[in-house]
Amino acid sequence: MGVVKGNGNSHKYLMITAHYDHLGRMGSETVFPGANDNASGVAEMLALAAYFTKNPLDKNILFVAFIGEEAGLVGSKYFVNNPPVPLDSIDFVLNLDLSGTGNEGITVVNATLYPKLFEQMVAFNNEKNYVSKVKKRGPAANSDHYFFTEHHVPAFFIYTLGGIKAYHDVYDKRETLPLDEAADLEQLYIRFFKFLDGIERPQKSK
Repeated sequence: MGVVKGNGNSHKYLMITAHYDHLGRMGSETVFPGANDNASGVAEMLALAAYFTKNPLDKNILFVAFIGEEAGLVGSKYFVNNPPVPLDSIDFVLNLDLSGTGNEGITVVNATLYPKLFEQMVAFNNEKNYVSKVKKRGPAANSDHYFFTEHHVPAFFIYTLGGIKAYHDVYDKRETLPLDEAADLEQLYIRFFKFLDGIERPQKSK
């Protein structure tokens, strides 16, 4: 976990997360590399950390790499039960998982809970055509955003679409991971976080 302190005296936080565990080994010779799931998300998180270190916002930004996602969201559950900062001070969580493709766009989990935020992300994407499509999805307990949502912390989980289909197998390796939209997605997320920096904590749609 690391933090980029904001320019002002804000006690508010934005948060970017990714999980750095995968399935490990089966026996002594079989390895599940986990390039897309989820070294790609960690790489995207670190790229954003490098950018915001040089270009801080007014709000603080937490960067957290979780362990135990594959074992049942263990790390993120521990975080929300033992938060290093008050949960009500976290204005938004962006969880990055499966970030290594994107030639068919991205899916935003929790889009239906925060439709205005989703529409704003779509608008930013349409301005610059970062990716071909931004698809909406409702809430799902499928990555580390989940326990934040359960504790009323606004969160999106974004994963990329298209490209290599390897998932939870021995073929999910870096040599075949395209990363064809990584730079564009970084720019989209930067634009979105600059927007979040200027608004109050989003409220869930009723």
